[in-house]
Amino acid sequence: MKHAVFFLLCILCLVQGVLAYELTIQAPQEVRVGVPLEVSGNTTFSAGTEFDLVLYRIQTTMPEPVFEKTVVVSDSKSFEVTFPTMGLSPGQYKVEVRFRSDPGSKLSSGSVTTRMLKITDRSGEIVITSAKDQVIGEALRVEGYVPGGGVVTLTMKVTGPQGAVIPPEDIRTTTVLGKDDGFFSRTIPVGEKGNYYVDFSDVKGYITTVRFTVSEPVETPVPPTEKTPETTMESPSPTAPAVSPFPVAGGIAGLIVVALAFCDRKKR
Repeated sequence: MKHAVFFLLCILCLVQGVLAYELTIQAPQEVRVGVPLEVSGNTTFSAGTEFDLVLYRIQTTMPEPVFEKTVVVSDSKSFEVTFPTMGLSPGQYKVEVRFRSDPGSKLSSGSVTTRMLKITDRSGEIVITSAKDQVIGEALRVEGYVPGGGVVTLTMKVTGPQGAVIPPEDIRTTTVLGKDDGFFSRTIPVGEKGNYYVDFSDVKGYITTVRFTVSEPVETPVPPTEKTPETTMESPSPTAPAVSPFPVAGGIAGLIVVALAFCDRKKR
């Protein structure tokens, strides 16, 4: 009887082991803000099985879900999921598998369904001083400095509006007397309007991504010129008699009065 019970227990354990599925995920321990978080995994679940991968922000209270993506198991039994990190605040995060329903004993003890990671932010290591909004003909001007960086080598990669990548360029910062900041300045001629993304990195890896918006120059309307009204002076008609300041008749009468007065004095 004891042998029969032991035999049945062995069969149950064997059946349970056969029914248990394995699921393991991998994720980096640290990723910088702006760098996509890549999560990969393998499973023995049958093709077509669905589950969710959730990125949580670890807080003092309950973890806050940030992104969620659905995974559908393929015939290869492997999968890859990418989470964006642009705009996320630095801190502790975790990636976790979330099943649509409790898998119960279907999940083997060797499965790994949670990974802890840290998101760091290096964007403060570069200060951009050039305008983020520029116009064609002046763009793309990238100027700034590395606070306290001194003389270092930065790598710039520019992605254009249509996804075209301008070849990465190494730039060497310079210093000015009395300061330990590392200054840089580059102008990359572009002739297409839209958003340009400049990735900065150094020997330690990715630093940050800065967006520049390039637009057409705005033409300033020229105000209409006010015309000065023309004044025309009428010239006297050549056939019209000239007007004397003293009428002729008045002049003759005056001469007669003077003559009469002279004659009267002479008689006396």
